[in-house]
Amino acid sequence: MAKTVIVVPTYWTWEGGAPPQPGDAIYDHPTPLDQAGTLARLLESLSAIARPEFAVLVITAATNPRLEGRAEAKVEEIIASFRSRFPIAQFAAGDLKELRKRVEGLGFDPSLLSLRGYPNIRNLQLVVPHILGMEVVVALDDDEVVESDYLAKAVEFIGREREGRRVLGVAGFYLDGEGNLFLPEQPPTGNIFLDKSAIMNEATRRLLDRPGRLVETPIAFGGNMVFHRDLFTQVPFDPGITRGEDIDYVTNARLAGFDFWLDKELTVTHLPPEAYGALPYTKLHQDVFRFIYEREKLCLAAERDDVSPLPVEALDPYPGRFLRDNVVEQALGALRSKATPQMVALYGPPEAAIEAAKRRAAQMAPRYFAFARQWPRLMAALAGEQALRDRLRRKLER
Repeated sequence: MAKTVIVVPTYWTWEGGAPPQPGDAIYDHPTPLDQAGTLARLLESLSAIARPEFAVLVITAATNPRLEGRAEAKVEEIIASFRSRFPIAQFAAGDLKELRKRVEGLGFDPSLLSLRGYPNIRNLQLVVPHILGMEVVVALDDDEVVESDYLAKAVEFIGREREGRRVLGVAGFYLDGEGNLFLPEQPPTGNIFLDKSAIMNEATRRLLDRPGRLVETPIAFGGNMVFHRDLFTQVPFDPGITRGEDIDYVTNARLAGFDFWLDKELTVTHLPPEAYGALPYTKLHQDVFRFIYEREKLCLAAERDDVSPLPVEALDPYPGRFLRDNVVEQALGALRSKATPQMVALYGPPEAAIEAAKRRAAQMAPRYFAFARQWPRLMAALAGEQALRDRLRRKLER
């Protein structure tokens, strides 16, 4: 069996682009179940890859538990026609149920693994390949396409030495449909949340200005990341982050003493659907929670002697500028400028959102360090689960 697996999360929601229901998980642009979505387009682009050998694992998530069965059936229908081209399998809610049983049997809390929320789904991107015995995980998203030489570039450096250090994590860039690397920018406002695209573009320019193809990076893009097993068995995604789990993973790796690298030639084309995306205020609201949480985590890390030092300046300009003392003031200003009566009705007034974000950060940030300590033990325990491995391999080989 191939030792490299391409893992693709796919997100599904109510038919017709219906508005979110109470209790729905929030994703940027889940596909309505009555639409074809973008997954087949990505798989078609993977069909042009001849070497190196690979398998594909699709992780299926639904915005609401009531949709899980239909989402699994929909994805199974999509991937069926690709089985003659490469080994491909789906991991869905039923598989998670079986996995959780074994995790509990091994003495771990089964709720450590979940199909709800970006970071939890990303952790399954690491756990399931680990059980399968994979050496390298290549993370793509279902709204992308790749060139035929993509995988060769993705694995070119992974596991090798660079400047006396092993390369265990690699990120690449996103291009838009026109081949542009940079995000659209609005006129500057002086507020970091409202100027986020410009700050992200500045980070990209700094990386491009550094000499060489492979450079150390404080950022990554979740739909274009490569993980060696010596990294993904030691470092998890943080279940407490609301979005931006990709960049947060780089921070987690740094705290654990691992470098992360960016390959300037490793690109994917990102083609997100225009319709049914999350509302801009929803994304802003999540960003506020995200960066207040992230700052709290770094403050706690600075007080610990079991993590590597990571000054916030090492993460400049992005995400570093969002992790300074003024993040609460900037967040409040951004929310106030974008709040509408409809959004206030959904999310509460900006002041309440800030207080909720601070309470959540104080409550949840300490949990990450306990989770990070458990992760290597969980992965070591799962490595010996032959029955689970055989079950998953049968899905790939059918």
